[in-house]
This record gives sequence, C-alpha cells and structure tokens, in this order.
Amino acid sequence: MQAIKKVTLPYQLLIALVLGIILGQFLPGADPFYNLLGTVFINAITMVILPLIFPTVVVAVVQIFNQKAFGKILLKTFVYFFVVTTALILLYLAAGYYFKFGTGVQSHTDTQALKGIATRVNLWHFIAAIVPANVFSAFAENNLLAVIFFAIVLGLGLGAYGPKNAAPLLKLFDIWIKAIYKITDFVIKLSPLGILGIIAHDVNTVGGGKLFSLVNFIGGLYIGYLVLALLIFPLIALIFKVPYFKTFRSIQDLFSLAFFSGSSSVVLPKLLERLKKTGTSATVTDFVVPLGYTFNLEGAVVYLAIAVAFIANSYGVQLSLTSVLTVTLLLTLISKTIATVPSGAVVVLLATASQLGLPKEGVALIFAVDFFANAGRTALNVLGNALAAKVLDSRPATVKAPQPLAAKVVKN
Repeated sequence: MQAIKKVTLPYQLLIALVLGIILGQFLPGADPFYNLLGTVFINAITMVILPLIFPTVVVAVVQIFNQKAFGKILLKTFVYFFVVTTALILLYLAAGYYFKFGTGVQSHTDTQALKGIATRVNLWHFIAAIVPANVFSAFAENNLLAVIFFAIVLGLGLGAYGPKNAAPLLKLFDIWIKAIYKITDFVIKLSPLGILGIIAHDVNTVGGGKLFSLVNFIGGLYIGYLVLALLIFPLIALIFKVPYFKTFRSIQDLFSLAFFSGSSSVVLPKLLERLKKTGTSATVTDFVVPLGYTFNLEGAVVYLAIAVAFIANSYGVQLSLTSVLTVTLLLTLISKTIATVPSGAVVVLLATASQLGLPKEGVALIFAVDFFANAGRTALNVLGNALAAKVLDSRPATVKAPQPLAAKVVKN
C-alpha cells in the first residue's frame, strides 16, 4: 500500500499512457469502454472550467479597477500576447519553410478523417461573437471568449458600483472559486483512468500503422517544441528577470498532466492556485491566465507554423517572402479562434490552407498523428501562460499574493 502511495501523479500518467497504447492495440473490442472513460474525464473537467473562469476574471477586474490599473494591465497583457505569438509564428514558419522541412514526404493520404470538421473560420463573425447577444447561450455553448468578455464588463460594472456595495457578491465568488478547486482536486485524482481511456481509444481508432507513419513530422515538431521550452522561453524570462526554471519546477506536475491529457483545461484551476502560492499576484494571475487560454497559445502557434511549412514543402508549394509575412499575420489573427471551436488546430490549419491554396490532403496527412502533436503543444501552452503571468506581474517575486478582494472589503 505504501508503494502505491509513493507513485506520484506524473508516473501514474506515464503508466496510464503505456497501458493505453497496449490496450488500444491488443484489446480493441473494449473501445466503447475506453471512449467512455476518456469522455467522462474530459466532461468532468469541462464542467468546471467556465464556472471557475467567470468569477476569477470578475474578481480580478474589480481589483484591477480599484487599483486604477485596469487599462495599463490590459494593454500590457495584449501587447505581450500579440508580440510573442507573432514573433514565434514568423520565426518557426520561416525556419520550417526555408530549411525544407517536409520535403520528400509521401503526400498520398485519405481525407476521410476531415469530414465533418469546419473548413473555414469567419474572422469577422469570430470578432463579432466576442460580444455575446445572450450571456446564457455563451455559457451553454462553452464560448470561452464571450464569457471572459462578459466577466470583464461585469467586473468593470462592479468596480464602478463600489467595492463596499459589491462585497457580498465578491465574497460569494470567493467561496464559489474555492469550492470549484475542491471539485477539481477530486477529478485530477482520477485523471490516470481518463488518460488511459483517451490514449486507448485514439490508438484503436487511428491505428498503429498510421500513428508511426509521420515520424519525420513529429520528430521535427518536438525539436521545435524543445527550442521553445529550452531557449526561447528562458530568453524571454531573462529579459524580464523571471526565474524561469524555478517557475517550471513549481508547475512540472501540471505540465506533465497537460502533456499526457492533451488538455490545458485540466490544469487551469491548479495552475491559478499554484502561481499564487509561488508569489505571483492573485490579481494578475486571475486576469492574465484565463485570457491567455485564448490569446496566448504559444505551443499551438509553433505547431501551426511548423505544420504549414511541412505541408507547403511536402507538396512543393512555393512561398515568397510576402507570402510568409501574409501567412504570419493570418495565423496571428486566426489562431485566436483555436480555443473557441471544436478541433481548433485542425480548423485553423484548414482555413490557412484554403487561403494559400494548399491541399487539404496535407492537413489530413498530419491529422492522423495529431494527438501526439497535441501533447507537446498543450503542455507548452500551460508553461507559456505561467511565464506570461510572471512576466506581467510587476511586483517582486518575494511579495506574498494579496488576499481575495472580497475578504479585504469585509475587513474594511
């Protein structure tokens, strides 16, 4: 019994990954059960995400508003998000294309897997949908960006109404957030079962042969991921005087969970909690991280840039410097839709491919191994948002996180 207790979560997840591959390959008849385990786990996590994000953003905005710092923090946050993601897209797209990544890969593949997935993203519709016509529909449809927008507006309204007047609601939000954290703790304890189901179902559905047919793409992609994690992120941290490796060590179990689950939502509650415990401002954390889950997906933009270069080279499509710059701008804008649509990375790839005249067969080619690619990009999305919170927190790391706003108001 003691030996079982000593198996930490990352090792439990690794064991679940190995068992999932074995079971998916050799016991395909149990696929409905595998699918059930994975679906229930993802549903349980999805269940708590919006109920957590909404109150945390509201409380953060009220506190920022009362500090007369909302405009400054909002501007810093968006400048950081767009500068970093745009620079990453340009760097990886140019490097992938000009180093001929993907040249010589067999391009014949079945596009059956792409049926039922939207092939276009209407950017203007996306922008308009940020402002929800019906708040309840935004919650019902899991429209993350619309919910965040409403949370910001409500936070501004409560801030203008006055902290003392808003104290009862803010205190309720504090209690609500803590309750959601407790629920999340329980769900995460069951995560190895969910991971086993997800992996076994994917292996059984995609098949072992296809999974290993694009070793070249996966290998190159993970080299790109390593450059981001071990070179670019540390450089950003150095510029802003953030202890990068200390930050990574503080969330390494969450990084592992995001990697093996392929879902950054799984670790969001714990990520917020962990950043505050390690000295990051509660106000900045609760505002920057949820917003970053839509606007600061560095792992995802690296994946998109490399994938576009891979498809272009594998089909012999010529890209001029102007085309590279155009694609960079397009990916910068359209990548913000990843978190708001099903199969987001694939939708963005298809939308970009149609703009460039790239064949959708190229997307199908790499979609066959997307769950391998997704593991790394998801974990890096989590790490990137942890780094962003540290960078955008102007306080010294030794300062303790402030108390929840509601608690302060009650004491006053």
